[in-house]
Amino acid sequence: MLPAFLKLFDGLPAILVVAQRVVWTVPAALILALLINGVRSLKISRRTLGLLAVSGVLIGTNWLVYVWAVGQARIVETSLGYFINPLINVAIGMLFFREKMSLIQISALGLALAGVLNQTLLVGAFPWVALALAGTFAAYGLVRKLTDVAPAAGMVWESGLLLLPALACMWWLAGQGQPLGGGSWELTVLLMLAGPATAIPLILFAGGARQLPFATLGLLQYVAPTLQFATGIYFGEAFTPAHAVTFTLIWLGLALYSWGSFRALAAARTAVAGTKETPTG
Repeated sequence: MLPAFLKLFDGLPAILVVAQRVVWTVPAALILALLINGVRSLKISRRTLGLLAVSGVLIGTNWLVYVWAVGQARIVETSLGYFINPLINVAIGMLFFREKMSLIQISALGLALAGVLNQTLLVGAFPWVALALAGTFAAYGLVRKLTDVAPAAGMVWESGLLLLPALACMWWLAGQGQPLGGGSWELTVLLMLAGPATAIPLILFAGGARQLPFATLGLLQYVAPTLQFATGIYFGEAFTPAHAVTFTLIWLGLALYSWGSFRALAAARTAVAGTKETPTG
């Protein structure tokens, strides 16, 4: 439901909303880290700090593109990015973890590519917002997968490393005459709430990802872009027949990918059950 929340900031510069989001994410993430894992979870190595600096830049870029896109009435395109994201994760698994791609996964990626080409050729607009969001979030997930840190503690460091640039942006905006609180106490309160609205979902996602089967997690990742898509339509964004072709190709790819994931999971369970059987007689 984040796009509907961000719509409340229409008229404010995207960089101000993101800077405020960073500033208020720091205390929200810190409180959660202390409550969930304790103060020891905040102690990290230099290598981990370097990785979190990279993931911080990636998630900060993702936030900036996302907030800007919502303000430009491009929520539907942001949903396209998060529909593509699971398929990009498949490609990352092959490139970085030497995971073998099945014919089903290759076909799903092919459908996603066809959707991007349709968006570029028939709709007449290269979906850079969607690809930027999908690419930065997939890369963020890759870096966090390689980083040995508790989810909440990682968010503390990521937002903390972005804090100085965020404050510098706010100082510059103030020099341009921009009210940092949005011009009213209501917007000030809402901007403060952007911190918890950012930290809580990301921390819960990172924690939940460790507890759920991959196939279940993959399907749950379609919930957010589906709600984003519906929100964009609710706000009256354009959705032409050419857009419908793009999304249909992406959705077909996701359906094929999900079917392949469940089939692989069922086969793995069957194999495990077979090894546990003992001969009788």
